[in-house]
Amino acid sequence: MLRRFLYLNEQAVDSYLGVVEGGLSDDVTRRSTRHGGRGGEAGLGFKSTSAKVSGQRDHTEEDERLVRDTPEQRFDRLIKAVEAKPDEYDYEEVLDLADAFERLIVGTLITVACDVEVPGVVRVLSQPEELGKFLDTMETMRGMAGLLGKNPGDLPTREQTDMIRQVSRVIRSDVVVVGEVDEESPKVAGKLEERYIREMPDGTAQVVGKVARRWGTNEHYPLMALPGASLMSRSQRRDQPAPSSDDTNVLRGPALTLDIVAIYR
Repeated sequence: MLRRFLYLNEQAVDSYLGVVEGGLSDDVTRRSTRHGGRGGEAGLGFKSTSAKVSGQRDHTEEDERLVRDTPEQRFDRLIKAVEAKPDEYDYEEVLDLADAFERLIVGTLITVACDVEVPGVVRVLSQPEELGKFLDTMETMRGMAGLLGKNPGDLPTREQTDMIRQVSRVIRSDVVVVGEVDEESPKVAGKLEERYIREMPDGTAQVVGKVARRWGTNEHYPLMALPGASLMSRSQRRDQPAPSSDDTNVLRGPALTLDIVAIYR
């Protein structure tokens, strides 16, 4: 299968593959050899006799090239290795997440097909540069609204855009992706490291990751952590008021949070 990676955590791939293969090699030397021969024939003709002389010389040509391992190749080798020995490496390709949820434990490496997306608020607060460009566009359009036949009152005011800019400077969200198999199955979610994002995940894709935590029916996980939340103790975080039922920035159990290795199509 030729994969198009939306996300590939190269550090995680190298870490796992190093265990599976007993180390990593950066370069591979490949040699190709070609064998051939050169032949010739000469003839002498006479009225009553004839003679032929033939000869052949063998030769060998050898090419050598240094091939560098790519992250994509290393990922392919990792998946082939864990698929060959799923029990040894605690790996499962999940076909029915609702059925598999109860048996999946922390540390299990899984592959699951689902519809993935980055929630809207998370997408905005995780890309302050893009948000700034959007607000600049709004301010420019406000000044040109009359020329465009638009009502300036339909656009954010200067005070509103300034307030959004201030909030974006204070609150910065990690990039979090949420995956849904169907409405009846548990969801999956996980943080993405920005340096490994190749394309913002959106739509049907395969997600590969290690189970970091299972969330029960009455548990929830905030997709966007507020500043200072990491300084609170576990008991303080548990004492926080439950989110409203329509809060889209919360992942509700049953669900899995993953240490995501790859997202691809």
